[in-house]
Amino acid sequence: MSISAQIPTPEALPHRRMEAWKWSDVRAALAKTPAPTGTAFTPLALPDGVVTLRFLDGVLQDSPDLPHGVQFDEAGKADFDETLPMAALASTLAHHHYALQISASLSAPLCLRITGQGPISIAVTLAPDCTATIIEDHVCAGGFANVALGYDLGKGAHLKRLLYQQGDASAVHVVTARMALGEAARLDQFSLGFGARLSRLETRLSYQGIEAKARLNGAYLLDDDRHSDQTFHVDHDVEDCTTRQLVRGVVKDRANGVFQGKFYVGRGGQHTDASMNHDALLLNGGACINAKPELEIYADDVACAHGNTSGALDEHALFYMRQRGLDEAGAKALLIRAFLGAAFDDLKDEALHDMMLAPVMNWLEAAL
Repeated sequence: MSISAQIPTPEALPHRRMEAWKWSDVRAALAKTPAPTGTAFTPLALPDGVVTLRFLDGVLQDSPDLPHGVQFDEAGKADFDETLPMAALASTLAHHHYALQISASLSAPLCLRITGQGPISIAVTLAPDCTATIIEDHVCAGGFANVALGYDLGKGAHLKRLLYQQGDASAVHVVTARMALGEAARLDQFSLGFGARLSRLETRLSYQGIEAKARLNGAYLLDDDRHSDQTFHVDHDVEDCTTRQLVRGVVKDRANGVFQGKFYVGRGGQHTDASMNHDALLLNGGACINAKPELEIYADDVACAHGNTSGALDEHALFYMRQRGLDEAGAKALLIRAFLGAAFDDLKDEALHDMMLAPVMNWLEAAL
């Protein structure tokens, strides 16, 4: 689908005068359409046994044999409200809407490999007490890709969501996920973004039942003129729920990293336990970080905290390693790898940890 077909009313697009979009002006980005650079992207190297659903330009490309307890079909249009304008646009304009229903625990991950341009809408339902791992591999080689996902976790369900994004330097690439967690449900999410001309990975999570837990970790690595926006909004409006978040970023050249995190604790969110941390490294003077961590609390018995830092590599540490035989690139790579490591620590599955770490090591080798 052409860019003009995806934006029938450009004035409705998010823009810099909207608080939630002030650092990611989609309207301005889509007003110009540079030609793709022709960069070849390497797909995420999946572990053995992963079943992959492949989508190109918003359309399912194949129908693999699915594990027991998994059903995948076309579905009706998903509804997204004005708080998620890009997801609402994707759902409205998508020619195909898909539903993934998981009714039994899975022994191996599922992968949603979403490439090309155009809008796509996918709804994922995880039945009560089921466990699943879903890998999202998002690649946009040019133009405009707009992905809307809805996840609904039943009581006691446990989802591991791994999100990987890479986009061409000419592309506008938006991935929005709405997450609903039932009672005692658990979400472990890790996102890794390499940006695009403009990219935004947005997660909006709401707790629907007591004693649910979410971990929202991530990392981004940006060079050249790339832009990556990682935005999170978590609604705590029921009791005894827990959120942990750690996002780390590395930015060089003229790239721009954005982190926005908001924990909203309503009057019903007593005994909320929530912490948010974002840390970023700027590797040169032209790199830019914009960060806005927020807490909005209306309950009186909660434990909530947030933190945000940005800075440069430690020159003393670099000097120390250079004195011990490392060249400058090797010393920087070692420090950056250690800095990012905390965001990866909760990836306990070795195969998944290595899968997500490999592109980071490739980026460090090429960028330093």
